[in-house]
Amino acid sequence: MSDDEAVIEMEEELPPIFEPKEKGFFPLLGESFKFFLLHLPAIATIVVPVFLVVEFLVPLLSNFIPDLADGMTGVGFLDDILSEIIRMIIIALIGAIIGGIAWIATIRVIASSIRGEKIPPIQAMKDGMEMLPMFVVTAILYYLFVAIGFILLIVPGVIIWIYFIFWQFSYVLRGNGAFSALTHSKDLVSGNFIRVALNVVGISIVMYVLNTFVIGLIAGTIAGLVGEEDSIPYLLVDAIFTALGKVFEGVRIIFMLSLFKDLEKD
Repeated sequence: MSDDEAVIEMEEELPPIFEPKEKGFFPLLGESFKFFLLHLPAIATIVVPVFLVVEFLVPLLSNFIPDLADGMTGVGFLDDILSEIIRMIIIALIGAIIGGIAWIATIRVIASSIRGEKIPPIQAMKDGMEMLPMFVVTAILYYLFVAIGFILLIVPGVIIWIYFIFWQFSYVLRGNGAFSALTHSKDLVSGNFIRVALNVVGISIVMYVLNTFVIGLIAGTIAGLVGEEDSIPYLLVDAIFTALGKVFEGVRIIFMLSLFKDLEKD
């Protein structure tokens, strides 16, 4: 059997959740939630430890970053502002890089379960660390292009965002790195822009409401009960709930993965 025939046979055996052609946004969202709940333990095992580090330990590193802009402008308060901005960028980059391991591992675990296979979370994390360098390079290119698009005008930024939205799946599941991951995503979206845009905007709104008005409020309320803001108990509880909230990003990954695979069939 050739590789192409093997891929076709595998795709034909996929469960109904990855047959979204005849499903609207809400039925597909519902099935994504059901599939997510079935694989919640595996996803949580990956995401929670990683984002506990990102949300609690990584911010503490800011105490060890010197004032890198000291003396840069010759004006004290401007140097302080620039130093704080640089410090925030460094912390954000470190957090994003560590978080990338979790997203790679989560995508691999979900994709393998669709094929009827099981990758242990520890193995998926190891794969995530091995794939991380090119993942970071591709992510930088993606966000750079999107940022340039928004700087020029909002509309070009939105268009670039939608066309390149599948870069993570293109890299993690197809081995396309950097520019090839972006171009593969663009090829998939071409001719399906409106359909993809509506689904992307829809799932983005759902996840924003879930993270901000459900998990965010719960985290803030409970953290406020255990300690004052910026205290260690407050920060720890807030980090725990934020990490738990990241687990629900598995819904977005499942939802987008279904569209990715369906567009590849087309």
